[in-house]
Amino acid sequence: MSAAKTTVNILGETFTIRGEASEDYIAEIARMVDSTMRDIKSQQQSLDRFRLAVLAAINLADELMRKRQTPDERSDEQLSQRTRQLIDLLDEGLVGERLAG
Repeated sequence: MSAAKTTVNILGETFTIRGEASEDYIAEIARMVDSTMRDIKSQQQSLDRFRLAVLAAINLADELMRKRQTPDERSDEQLSQRTRQLIDLLDEGLVGERLAG
């Protein structure tokens, strides 16, 4: 499967994300990141975008760790696969290419 490009908007900025995941999946991940960043920004309006992004990453990693510690309907293998997909998305472009807005 070849890497497709999906354009998403996170906190008012446009990003192009390359990945093998479906456009819907990538868009859903972007919505999750955008929502997390907006929630943090509403509580900490003075944060610059870098610190806001780091806090969002920490919050999302915390959520992932809590899910790992609390068994639910997902198996460890499914959680590992999902984590790998998220890491691949980051490796393939979330941090990379930004489009002029």
